[in-house]
Amino acid sequence: MLAYASVTALAALMLGSEVTPWALWLWLALQTANVVFNLWAAQRLARRPTTPRNAPRRLRAAAWACRVSGLLWAVGVVVLWQPQDAGAQLMLILLLIGVTSFALYSLNAYLPAFYGIFMPCVLSVLAVNAFDWNQRSLFVALCAALYIVTNAHFAKRLNATLLDSLRRRYQVETLAADLRMQKDVAEQANQAKSRFLAAASHDLRQPVHALSLFVGALGQRPLDAESRVLVGQVQGAVDAMGTMFNALLDVSQLDAGMVPVRQQALALLPLLQRIATDEGALADRKGLRLRLNAPALAVHSDGVLLERVLRNLVANAVNYTDRGGVLISARRRGDEVVVRIIDTGIGIAPDRQGEVFHELVQLHNPERDRNKGLGLGLAIVRRLVDLLHVPLALRSAPGRGTAFTLRLLAVDPAELASLKAVTSASAAVARPTAGELALVVDDDADIRAGMTQLLNGWGLRVISAEGLADLLPRLMGLQAPPCLLICDYRLRGGEDGLSVASALQDLFNDELPVILVTGDTSAERLRQASASGHVLLHKPASPLALQAAMAQALTVHAREG
Repeated sequence: MLAYASVTALAALMLGSEVTPWALWLWLALQTANVVFNLWAAQRLARRPTTPRNAPRRLRAAAWACRVSGLLWAVGVVVLWQPQDAGAQLMLILLLIGVTSFALYSLNAYLPAFYGIFMPCVLSVLAVNAFDWNQRSLFVALCAALYIVTNAHFAKRLNATLLDSLRRRYQVETLAADLRMQKDVAEQANQAKSRFLAAASHDLRQPVHALSLFVGALGQRPLDAESRVLVGQVQGAVDAMGTMFNALLDVSQLDAGMVPVRQQALALLPLLQRIATDEGALADRKGLRLRLNAPALAVHSDGVLLERVLRNLVANAVNYTDRGGVLISARRRGDEVVVRIIDTGIGIAPDRQGEVFHELVQLHNPERDRNKGLGLGLAIVRRLVDLLHVPLALRSAPGRGTAFTLRLLAVDPAELASLKAVTSASAAVARPTAGELALVVDDDADIRAGMTQLLNGWGLRVISAEGLADLLPRLMGLQAPPCLLICDYRLRGGEDGLSVASALQDLFNDELPVILVTGDTSAERLRQASASGHVLLHKPASPLALQAAMAQALTVHAREG
């Protein structure tokens, strides 16, 4: 409105000398009143925010205000037009072009407001020239008509562009809001799924763990040949369940960030030979040829994690290859060692290759044959290569096979000679002595019974209890401290294995090796148990796994002692 008032004053100053004074002052008074009214209205509206409810009314008021301004300028054209002075006419036309151009810039968002000021201004010029039948007036009138047509069309284009950009902006904001809501819903669903799987995994592991202990205890007893075969088959089924549970545990540990990475120089060929030997048995049973083609190379990586990656890839290749074979190759390429696992199996369609790295996805196992795994092998591979920062590439075609390629950091060949193969532990492994006492704390009666029978079969005496309060009275009068505590991590009444271990270590002056047995897969509980420093054994545990955990706990305790 300040610019509007300035143009009005400029027009009166430059063109008013030849105009009837009362007409000029009346026009200036009306324009001043219009400016003052609009400024007052703007301040009043600023104190009351626009809402969807009052917006249509304000738009109509703005359109009428623009029509009033347009009519006042139309009156100004009639008052200020000087038929005999071409220079004055040009000056007035330029001022009107400025007014209408500014209106086009500021009012194209709402066309009724723009037309309200634009049409009266230009039509008034056309009208005053249409009555003068001379060549110059007709030319000016024609230009005014063309100006109306072109600017009206341009205003429509600007309006359409603006509205389209506003729609797109709000569509994007709506989509972003929908995506945020969907993400929140997905995160909540994922958290609920994780809690359910953790709870279900723990509850399912309990009876399987007890079953494994009972089968182990049964296998130590004298049995006829037929019964021993049956026990072996039961043990095989239990081991299969344990393998599936442990695959789920691997995913949970990786997601929880609990898998340490120990990068070092290591010989690659012995690792590949071990995998080829282990997986070759299944390949032979399927009539496949498993070949290893690799020279003596050294790489910089974590040997344990790298072996898990390569073993999973080779096992996956053997499982999904029915004819032909599997090739494991390794070659030095500059500063890298390129390892490839190539099979002649069923292959993967290009549009589904990303799915194979998702949990529980088995594209070619709709019947869920457990002999083909649980569908977690490649999901674990993806997490491990990300952890090791190793690029993994997949190339496959249906019916022609699949190739996985890993690029490892090569170690200089001169360093290969200095690598020492570690074939045995550097320190002696401690083992419990027959007749020693082991403590078993678990709130599951079947697990206590199975653990007791198994340890008794190994020559150990056992005191078992469901909690610390139940255990302490039974420790009164001991002649010697126990050799080991095997304690469930999650007990009843809010008690846990950490508190039990701490209380018993205080009682026996810290001379007590501890094994924490857990069926939990939740990230928080796994981190807490791992940070305790005690040996961690996951349910279901086989007798061999329990023996290994006992040896580890006793060995660590002997070293620290």
